[in-house]
Amino acid sequence: MENRELAEKIIQLSGGEENITKAIHCITRLRFNLKDDSKADSEAIGNLNGVIGTRYQNGQFQVIIGNNVKNVYVEVANILGLDDESKKEAKEEKISKEAKENKEHKNIISSILDIIASAFQPILPAIIGAGMMKGILAILMVAGWVSGESGTYQILNIVADSAFYFLPFLLAVSVARKFDVNEYLGIVVAGALMYPTILDLAKAGQVKSISFLSIPIQIVNYSSSVFPIILSVILMSYIYKAIDRYIPKTVKLVITPTLTMLITIPLVLAFIAPIGSYLGNYLAIGVNWLFNHAGIVAGLLLGAFNPFIVMTGMHYALFPIMIQNLSTFGYEPGYLVINLITNMAQAGAVFAVAFRSKDKELKSVGVSSGISALLGITEPAMFGVNLKQKKPFYAAMISGGIVGAAVVVLGLKAYGFVLPGLIALPTYVSPDGSPKNFIIAILGIIASFTISFVLTLTLGNKATKINKN
Repeated sequence: MENRELAEKIIQLSGGEENITKAIHCITRLRFNLKDDSKADSEAIGNLNGVIGTRYQNGQFQVIIGNNVKNVYVEVANILGLDDESKKEAKEEKISKEAKENKEHKNIISSILDIIASAFQPILPAIIGAGMMKGILAILMVAGWVSGESGTYQILNIVADSAFYFLPFLLAVSVARKFDVNEYLGIVVAGALMYPTILDLAKAGQVKSISFLSIPIQIVNYSSSVFPIILSVILMSYIYKAIDRYIPKTVKLVITPTLTMLITIPLVLAFIAPIGSYLGNYLAIGVNWLFNHAGIVAGLLLGAFNPFIVMTGMHYALFPIMIQNLSTFGYEPGYLVINLITNMAQAGAVFAVAFRSKDKELKSVGVSSGISALLGITEPAMFGVNLKQKKPFYAAMISGGIVGAAVVVLGLKAYGFVLPGLIALPTYVSPDGSPKNFIIAILGIIASFTISFVLTLTLGNKATKINKN
């Protein structure tokens, strides 16, 4: 099915253009906010050629496409007018009031997951690219091809570090969009956190606080931080909207942003950002303590049940902790490591299905989704094959749990944020040049894939054809 035709059918079966209030995409899924979820025919959409499955998650109707999602989204955006700013604004103005009236009240956990997912999805290309560059730079250093004092190293380090160092700016834009407030005001808030005066004082460590109208402002280095900017932009959005409601239209452009910044930035520097910084630091310390003191249990449970975490979208809630670990310790010993192992387990299971099956379509889907899983994208394998045929899914869970526990006990660490697949291997090269961490990563990948592959063949599988349901 052509991308245009598929996009048209998905929109039609989702209740039509008028039922869609928002459409975005992540690595493998189209994500729709619908005015009326009951109008979406999830079964019919799931049976379309080119669709792996559907899910309702965190207030969104999600259509799992796989690696072709970007091309399908382009057609969806064309049809909905999301590529045309005038059409987009007109559509948003038309549906805004009705969407708010029909929007279901989410519980607090769903709301938090939705905020974190919306914050990180748009910036993934930047932090994944930077994480990959960190791994490549480590390899160049270990191999002796680049000296740490050379200009080449300095430039490559800038490439690898910029996205993480200035992460508050990236998050400011995506969070501002999530809360429907001007992105550039969000960037100004990030600029306040990253202002050279604040950073220089924090690095010097000689001044703990400064005073603003007798209110102490703690001096904190907010580079690479996550929670401070997220909380700050959320606060700013409420302040902006509260002010804007009472300011006459003739002076909105001048008065609203001025008062917003005047109120927001002192509050952020005095209270919100330090609270966010403490939250992030203690979460990172807590997770690190858990994997140091109860690693075998944490690795076993997280490795076995990670597929369910991915299915429910809760893995996005762990993104800030992973970034915070990388910022605080220089490595990530928890979920990023486990995710690599469980992805290899899904790959092993789906390749076993393809190997065993005599059905040409299932073989083709198994091989293509297996390759995606090896590269770090497991939704096609998990939703398209393993979960539907059950036993391969169980095999992947068992393998993920066993090997997950093993690599945590052995102290495997990731030194960069990259999609957890074979392409992430450079991020497991230790900056100190020791080969131990890289060897553990290789052995973990081989073990997880092999155990899952063998278990899938051993458990057997009656289904030999693609089952869309």
